[in-house]
Amino acid sequence: MSDPKHIACLDGWRGAAIAALLLGHFYPVPGINFGTLGVNLFFVLSGLLMTRILFVQKQPLGTFYRRRIARIFPSVYVFLAVTTLAFLVAGRDLSVLELASAATFTNNYIVPDGPWRMPFGHIWSLSVEEHAYVLLSLLAVLTRASRRRSVRAVGAATAAISLVALLYAWTHSGAALSRLWLHSEVSAFGIFASSLVFLLGLGARPSRWDWMAVPVLLVIGIAAHWWSAPAPLRLLLGCGAFALAVNRLQHAPQAVIRVFEFAPLRQLGVWSFSLYLWQQPFYQLVRHEGMHPALGLGLSLLVGAAAHYLVEKPARAWLNAHWGKPASARPQAQRMVG
Repeated sequence: MSDPKHIACLDGWRGAAIAALLLGHFYPVPGINFGTLGVNLFFVLSGLLMTRILFVQKQPLGTFYRRRIARIFPSVYVFLAVTTLAFLVAGRDLSVLELASAATFTNNYIVPDGPWRMPFGHIWSLSVEEHAYVLLSLLAVLTRASRRRSVRAVGAATAAISLVALLYAWTHSGAALSRLWLHSEVSAFGIFASSLVFLLGLGARPSRWDWMAVPVLLVIGIAAHWWSAPAPLRLLLGCGAFALAVNRLQHAPQAVIRVFEFAPLRQLGVWSFSLYLWQQPFYQLVRHEGMHPALGLGLSLLVGAAAHYLVEKPARAWLNAHWGKPASARPQAQRMVG
């Protein structure tokens, strides 16, 4: 997992995820829900990476939480602050509920009755990830002494999420089901399914079917995101296929690996978190204010890339270098006094 080629592939996977989401938002393709597909690609990758950190590297909880906070919180709160300020300057109505629920990572449960006034609706997926990280980390600590217990615990969580999703789909429909589908007890399926695949070792060893496994799994995952596909099929089959695909990516044919190592795709992957945050205001301008999709997409790429270098990267580096370390261990510039 640590070999550079595989890491390059994973950056490409991130790039594919954000590219799918941008396509779904700015140039939607009839039939396929590329926005949801992109989010699910992110989820299964998170499940793989977090499981490796928590269950294999056994990173201490304090370190794990600090690094997650350093990666996510500065970018999110700068985005919320700048967007709120822009709304004030433009004289637009603010929604305290939307701002508060986004800032507390609860807006996958606290959803406005009508359309979102502010461009914070996409924070729902970050809320799901934060909730999943907490549960995964607790399971890792509680089962650290036994790999078998870890498999059972994550397997039980994955099964429970599946049952909840099926129950919601059985008892609700339409807008009510769409709201429930944002909840962590449903949408975290991709994260936990990928975690379970990793713990079971289903992606660890080469197979005689590797020449076709990842391409076929990707096709199945994409097909499951057809607009008319039942929600449980999209979640369980689509995310399940993607979970297997990302875990087996290192064994994929060279042609597939080269696609995920394509430099522009990898660069999108490096920028993906900031791009995900900052595309939403421009998506709303395209959708509701008549902005041209090409302009909205271009501004999303420009502002997202700038935010990566101006906010995400320096804030993360500074917090990781200084937070939780004794003063003597922190990097510091010293003046030589003669």
